[in-house]
Amino acid sequence: MVDLEWKQNMLNSKNISPKSPKLSLPFPTLKLPLPLLPNDISTASSTLCTLYDNYLRLPHLKTLWASNNFPNWANEPIIKPALHALEITFRLISTVSSDPRPYVNKREWARRAESLAKAQIQLISILCEDEEHNPNSRGNAPVTDVSNISQIRSYSEQSLLPKLATWQKSKDIAQRILSTVEYEMMRCPYTLGLGEPNFNGKKILRYDDVCKPNLLHSLETTPFDHVGNYENRTLHATHQIMESWTRAARVLMDRVNEAIDGKRFEKAASELHAVEKIWKVLIEIEDMHLMMDPEDFLKLKKQLGIRKWNETVPFCFRSKELVEIMKMSRELKGKVPEILEVEVDPTGGPGVMEEAMKVYLEKKSEKVHVLQAMQGIELVMKRFFFAYKQVVTVMMGTTESNSESLSQIFFEPTSFPSLDAAKTFLGYYLENYENTIHW
Repeated sequence: MVDLEWKQNMLNSKNISPKSPKLSLPFPTLKLPLPLLPNDISTASSTLCTLYDNYLRLPHLKTLWASNNFPNWANEPIIKPALHALEITFRLISTVSSDPRPYVNKREWARRAESLAKAQIQLISILCEDEEHNPNSRGNAPVTDVSNISQIRSYSEQSLLPKLATWQKSKDIAQRILSTVEYEMMRCPYTLGLGEPNFNGKKILRYDDVCKPNLLHSLETTPFDHVGNYENRTLHATHQIMESWTRAARVLMDRVNEAIDGKRFEKAASELHAVEKIWKVLIEIEDMHLMMDPEDFLKLKKQLGIRKWNETVPFCFRSKELVEIMKMSRELKGKVPEILEVEVDPTGGPGVMEEAMKVYLEKKSEKVHVLQAMQGIELVMKRFFFAYKQVVTVMMGTTESNSESLSQIFFEPTSFPSLDAAKTFLGYYLENYENTIHW
């Protein structure tokens, strides 16, 4: 336990003087909502979740995600759904480019779809780069050496992106995306093999074997194709993209817990930052709904039965994977004492806060990095649900967004009160006193 006699001496010492006189004011009493417990967060009813899963063809997608075609490749459960999300984005670009409705803002639709594709490519490159920095997974990705290829096509035959590059309506978008692939994969020992220039002649990922685009695109049909509403296709694609990324995030969160338990804090921090970026991509995916035609979407809402008047659970809680990664993100707070190697005082003592202060002051980088990453997860998760509520309001009106559970998620106090208290005390001390703290 840290010796805290300096706390009393700090205020009584003649050698320490405040920079300027301060008013002594009592802290205000804040009325904050009680934090949600993990058990307070639950999915919608099993019936609604099943309807949601069947609409998105999730049982078939999950079968693809669960297949283990490359036993020696540890990152397959993460990279595969990530590539699925990217490939479905190419389908979304195709859908937007061929939209026959004259009243749709195709230009902005295309820009947003392109931006989403680029954000995902950047995230995939980070996942591939992190894989190569891990000695346990380095060099196991299924790749082909282009130097050994003669008169054989060295890029995907099944992906939609090379086809989009030959189509007049989408070739400019596709070429920019291919340039993004070339640029973002520069730090990786291999590239994706989507038709990018590959100026350095790097090995290429066996994209068709990993992603299986033909099989993936066979899942674009929905049980409601007969309604004849074009927004059905865009809604279906955006939610399939979201589900693919939540799957990747869940696998990463499992690895985060394993890494923390094994005291591999740098690895945990790296994977937490990847999850943080996935939450940001999810925000961008939700923003795609804002481009849907209001009347067509509201018609589709009725046709699909998206929301009933007596339903109180947010629509997004029909996604089991989303709810699960939200729970796992919130449960990270239980890992703080383990990271700081201190026991929680059942009487509410400041032991965790004191140890956090010591970690910050002594710049124990591995622990600082993982703690920062955990707080980053909390921040972006709350941002997602706040943004989601605003999107629902814009798309369906204020009455549809009146969900207490959503509001409580982003209004609740921090899940890391000890870290918050440690930074608050350190900030106050460093602002008001000239000397540094000695432990």
